[in-house]
Amino acid sequence: MKLVIILLLLCGLQMSCSSSAIPISPTATLTTPQNSPAPIPIRTPVFEVDAWVDDPNPPVGSRVMLYGSLIKDGVYLGGMAMRATWPDEEQERGVPNCSVQVIYQSGVCIVETEGFKTDVFVPIRVSFEYQGKFYRGETGFTPR
Repeated sequence: MKLVIILLLLCGLQMSCSSSAIPISPTATLTTPQNSPAPIPIRTPVFEVDAWVDDPNPPVGSRVMLYGSLIKDGVYLGGMAMRATWPDEEQERGVPNCSVQVIYQSGVCIVETEGFKTDVFVPIRVSFEYQGKFYRGETGFTPR
């Protein structure tokens, strides 16, 4: 009986070894591509200050309207202060002669031409503060 069991085990072992087995291939290693993120283009906005007067050659004793705009990428900005300075013997140096809130596209100041010399250019500096930076422009007039 022992002999029969041993023979059965040997036959069973041989059958399991001789059966068509699926060949085993070496395990493939999975690699994930190390893609670096594509650079994101950062465009620096373009700012422009537009400053002008309604009459570049006003008569002495008249009023000149000063306009100023801050433009970002072609869009007129509002909601910030516009400051303008021009030579004025009565005004402390560095203190703006005019400070206005830009509501819609431009700030407006009135400049009295009384007291300026005829045929001498009067420079006007316009500045805006926007998001912590200052933007400046210039214009002016020559009284006649």
